[in-house]
Amino acid sequence: MSTAGLINRYVWFVTTIYNRGPITLEEIQHRYESHFGRGEELSERQFHRYTDAVEELFDIEIKYSRTQRGYVVADREGIDNMGMRKWLIQTFSVNNILHESQELKNRILLEDVPSGQQHLTTIVDAMRESVALSMTYQSFGKPEPSTFEVEPYCMKLFEQRWYMLGKSEGYDELRLYALDRIKALEPTERKFKLPKKFDAAKFFEDYYGIIIGDEDFDVEPIALKVDSWQSKYLRTLPLHHSQVEVERNDEYSIFEYRLCPSFDFQQKLPSMGDSAGVLAPVLLKDILRKKAEKTANNNASAGMGSGYHFKVYKK
Repeated sequence: MSTAGLINRYVWFVTTIYNRGPITLEEIQHRYESHFGRGEELSERQFHRYTDAVEELFDIEIKYSRTQRGYVVADREGIDNMGMRKWLIQTFSVNNILHESQELKNRILLEDVPSGQQHLTTIVDAMRESVALSMTYQSFGKPEPSTFEVEPYCMKLFEQRWYMLGKSEGYDELRLYALDRIKALEPTERKFKLPKKFDAAKFFEDYYGIIIGDEDFDVEPIALKVDSWQSKYLRTLPLHHSQVEVERNDEYSIFEYRLCPSFDFQQKLPSMGDSAGVLAPVLLKDILRKKAEKTANNNASAGMGSGYHFKVYKK
């Protein structure tokens, strides 16, 4: 069997136990044969080879629980709280499903992430080896790209863009770089030491996205009043891990957060339209009100004269 075929089976194996556990060996064997077809059997010896491979590839331990009388993913709660391993399981699982559903490829539409994915391996290798990178970077705020060294601390995916957080020449504070703006990237021979106290999740925990800090705000309580329909979306996909629903009725809900409402959070709130409004803090209300007034003025100005005429293109 090819390497790709084996990995697909490992992915099926770990996701089945992750989603179905506790599950008996007999049930796993039955599901294995049903999924991969008649004649495909999972022997007990092969089962143990799979558990070893999953632990080596994904750092995920499969163990037998006597109290639950079945196989489970060890420290399931820990994995649910650790974004990287959970993301790996989900990503490989989706890839596996798509690979096995080629006849449906035109009916399963995914979002494109055009953000310098060719640099992912280089950055991950540099993080693993604690090696600085030589990077040529084109900032949106500068007319020409510049080349400098950066020590890669961590990576974050946000709104279809990959970002690298790192320490750069000439800056005391850590800075974020979007991978789609990297023109060239290669490892250097210089080693760096990641600070022992650095925690990537903790670094971003008080922010909505990737913009860190705001001259107008500290980390503070925020309250949103959201209509009953939009509230359903926030319950299933919270804006932030600090989200708490403190009031709920047939007409609206009130959600409270504790974060710094920096620029990307301010951009997110208007996307909910008139279904959501800020109750506190007052300064955030004022900032959003002024932005709404500016948008209204821009729209009014754009409506002057004959207006914009769209061209119609033939397909």
